[in-house]
Parts: sequence; C-alpha cells; structure tokens
Amino acid sequence: MKAIALAAAGVLSLVAVSASNAQTTTTNPRGFNLPHERGFWGHAGASFGRSEFEASCPGAFTCDDTDQAYRVFAGGRFNNAIGAEVAWVNLGEWARGGGDTDSQALDLTLMAGIPFGADGRHSVFGKLGTVYARSEVQGTAAGLNTGKEDGWGPRLGIGASFGLTQNWAIRADWDRYRIKLPGAKENVDTLTIGAQYQFR
Repeated sequence: MKAIALAAAGVLSLVAVSASNAQTTTTNPRGFNLPHERGFWGHAGASFGRSEFEASCPGAFTCDDTDQAYRVFAGGRFNNAIGAEVAWVNLGEWARGGGDTDSQALDLTLMAGIPFGADGRHSVFGKLGTVYARSEVQGTAAGLNTGKEDGWGPRLGIGASFGLTQNWAIRADWDRYRIKLPGAKENVDTLTIGAQYQFR
C-alpha cells in the first residue's frame, strides 16, 4: 500500500503541474468559472466497488477486512483542469475482534485532471481533500476500543473517466481515507467503478 500511496502522490504532482498550464475552455478572462456562470461543467454520478480496512486483527480472532463500498457524488469543473466534488461514501462493514466495525463518510475533494481525446471527453485526475467519517466499533477482543467516533481526516485518490457520449461517462476511482475510530486512526482504501453524467 505504501507503493500505491507514493504512486498517487506522483500522479497528484503531475496533474497539479498540468492543471497550472492547462488552457481554459471558456472566454472568461479569469479562466475560472463559478457554478452560476456559463462554462462551469457540473456532474453527478454513483459508483460501487470494494473497500479494504488497513488495520491489524486484534487478539486471536479471525478478521475480514474487505467489504462492499458505495459512493454517490456531485461536483463540477471550474475550467479545463480544476474541479471540486462532494460525496457520501459507505466505506463498509468489517468483521473484527468478535464484532463489526463500520464507517460512513462525507467526502470533500479538490480535483486536478488532464483531459484527452479528440473532444476532451476522457480524463485522468488526482484528488486531495478531507473526509468527515462516522464509525462504530463493536467486539469482544481484549484491548479493543469499542463505541462510536466521528471526525475529520485527510483523503487522497486518483481516477479516470472515459466518455461514452457527450454527457455520459464511465468513472473509476482509487481512494484512501484516514478515519477516526475509538482510540485510533486508520486507513480505508476503496476501488470503485460507476457512471457519471456531465451537465453541459
């Protein structure tokens, strides 16, 4: 996972540099459009995939640290390369320590991407932001902190979208969330694929 995180950091650096040099697709002299202005491209979508809880298994219990993950998102692009997104994420429920650990989160993200293709329908992008997660831990393992916890943490990710039409695209994302648990902070990785609709 350290290699994946380093790769993500490299992609984020690349797209940030590319974003700073990208040309805007509108005639706005600022090169930056707000949601109420012509040239702001809004989008919405949903994706589904797998999550992996990056924590050790307490005691002598058997743990299952993978589960299904769901993400519903909406956002927009301020110019040809820079955007933002808000999402609700069900990170999953994992069997650990004789009980279950589950987490859901509000995800706030800045995006920097590189469009490609004849009409710019496709893109690869990096994501940096913050996540507000609410988690609950149940279990009987000795030393396992149980209860509910919520709070803010960092997040990063990389992704790609592949346009099928002017409005519809397939979207794939890898994301890492740092979430709070009772007495601890842990990473959750998700890999999801879904559909995105672009309001043009």
